Amino acid sequence: MRLRHLAIAAATLAASTGAAHATTFIFKGDGNNVTPLGAEGVDYARDCGTVGSDYCTINDAAGFDYELDGVNLNVVAFAEGQPTRLIQDVVPGDSGLGAFSEMNPNDDQTQFDTGESIAFTFDEEVTVTDVEFNAGGDVNCSSFGDEGPCGDFRLTIDGMVVGVIAAQDVIGFLGTGMSFLIEALTPEGGFSIAQLTVNASEVPVPAALPLLLSGLAGLGFAARKRRDPIASR
Repeated sequence: MRLRHLAIAAATLAASTGAAHATTFIFKGDGNNVTPLGAEGVDYARDCGTVGSDYCTINDAAGFDYELDGVNLNVVAFAEGQPTRLIQDVVPGDSGLGAFSEMNPNDDQTQFDTGESIAFTFDEEVTVTDVEFNAGGDVNCSSFGDEGPCGDFRLTIDGMVVGVIAAQDVIGFLGTGMSFLIEALTPEGGFSIAQLTVNASEVPVPAALPLLLSGLAGLGFAARKRRDPIASR
């Protein structure tokens, strides 16, 4: 009976070391968008002087906090290296997160001309995929209007510069880390980040698990040997 209990415990432990799970944070207003934690509290403002139910930071250095499927995310916008107002542009729908430092209802993009960037910080190491960028005027990058193209951005992950990347409607793979800094580089251009998918790190297999499983196998063989009189001869 004790051996059976050990086997059940080992099986439960092995099952708990599951594969990574994917979580998609949607910032644009498609009806499934995430909402900043405490959005109705004193640290947040609604509408931002724009249209609809947008969110803007009052405490710019704190940014916005999000939680989805157990994944925690903090987002802060910067202008010339200093925290600036972050907007979650929800209405109209094809929008997203951007720097809003000029307090202009038509400026909800992260732009190079004002030295803007946006930082995503997770509480664990994740792999970020399927990042959707949009241009100004609530259109996507491939059909940008008079507010200019999405342009290029410099990507820094965990303090290390990865390189310069062209913002696109969807970038399939961004990288793995805990902090992602996205800096606008194209004059007279800019972007918002509509959504991204987070693949949380796999739960590591405990070092003792292989030893436990092999030990159980040995105990099972010994028990069978004791019950089999022929095998004991």
